[in-house]
Amino acid sequence: MNEPQPEPKRIYATIIIGLLWLLFLGIWLFFYAASYSILQNIAVFIISLVVVGALIIPIWLPWSFKHAN
Repeated sequence: MNEPQPEPKRIYATIIIGLLWLLFLGIWLFFYAASYSILQNIAVFIISLVVVGALIIPIWLPWSFKHAN
């Protein structure tokens, strides 16, 4: 049961990206959300999720291919 452990830099990068995403959402909601409709705010949320995914997937994809069963 010796599971492969990811490198700490991947973990730290994922945590930093997640915290930056939360910071972006907080700033967006506090300063900019009132100027836009609910649909536009939902679109910003979805687009931000896509951007976060586009940043995290290349970080973890090589590791997952390397350790696939």
